[in-house]
Amino acid sequence: MFERVYTNPNAKLEEGKAVALVEKLYAYFKENPKKMPEEYQSIIMENDVDRAVCDYISGMSDSYAVDLYSELFVPKSWK
Repeated sequence: MFERVYTNPNAKLEEGKAVALVEKLYAYFKENPKKMPEEYQSIIMENDVDRAVCDYISGMSDSYAVDLYSELFVPKSWK
């Protein structure tokens, strides 16, 4: 893991992008909590929106988070 992920220069180049992606998703769902799946609405009621958003994002796979980010923030091409 250290050679391939933690200390890999190629992986380190992407680290800032990953942090920005998570921060942007966090801000979006904090402002739009109703956009999260229904199961996270109960977490909001039991705890707070911060806990629900953190739980939602932490449960995402890398590819799902990237796809969701693209869907939410990358403009679609016009045909």
